[in-house]
Amino acid sequence: MYMSEKTSQQRNETSVSYLVTERFRHVGDAKPPVVVSNIEPRSLLADAREIAALVGMPELLGAVGFTVNTRTRRCACILHGGSNPSAFSWTEGGLWKCHGCGAGGDRIALAQAVRHCGFREAVEFLAGLAGVEYRARRISREEVARIQARRERAEAAAWRVRDRIVRLQSRCARALRAVEGLQRAIGERLETETTSSNSAEQLWEMLARLAPVSGSLFAIWDYMGRADMEARIRFVLGSGARRCAVLFGDDSNESIAA
Repeated sequence: MYMSEKTSQQRNETSVSYLVTERFRHVGDAKPPVVVSNIEPRSLLADAREIAALVGMPELLGAVGFTVNTRTRRCACILHGGSNPSAFSWTEGGLWKCHGCGAGGDRIALAQAVRHCGFREAVEFLAGLAGVEYRARRISREEVARIQARRERAEAAAWRVRDRIVRLQSRCARALRAVEGLQRAIGERLETETTSSNSAEQLWEMLARLAPVSGSLFAIWDYMGRADMEARIRFVLGSGARRCAVLFGDDSNESIAA
């Protein structure tokens, strides 16, 4: 039994990583992230194309009333009642185009156009020609409500994760600018001739303490700018130890996108 397109698409759209990506797309992220889905849906469209591929174009054209010429792959178009024997062209791959009326598409679109029916009826017709059974699963109102509730929860979770990513990036950038500014100020003081040796020692100690802070902030900022969406989600939801493992190479399962 083939699942309906609506059901599997809604399952896919409850993937938090997919939705976080969509939130960035709507807000306008400077670097559009890769769409990552935790679910590999099997949609009605994919199933329908598998069924349609079982029907050869000559068989389909003959079944719906076209004059089939397998040598030229051209014929008159019955969709608009044309008489030009070369107006309608088709391929063995299932694509067709009428150069008279402008209609075109795939096998399913042809069945819809000739039979004046919907998508499901067209696929059922093709399934009959192919000798296979096609049944689109009907969804109850209760199941629709459950799917909607899951999507709303996923939407809310996606916005929360997206906000955490944005906050982490902005806080890291601000802190990095502040630390670098402080390092420059200390460096300028060290260059003055009036700095005493005791004071200079304290300034050098401050620089030594700031160095790992600056390095860590830069590592986070750089990673969040280059990692894909799924990696960024795992990073912001991870513990401090997990983040250190990702940034400094202690975890072989993680990698920073080049």
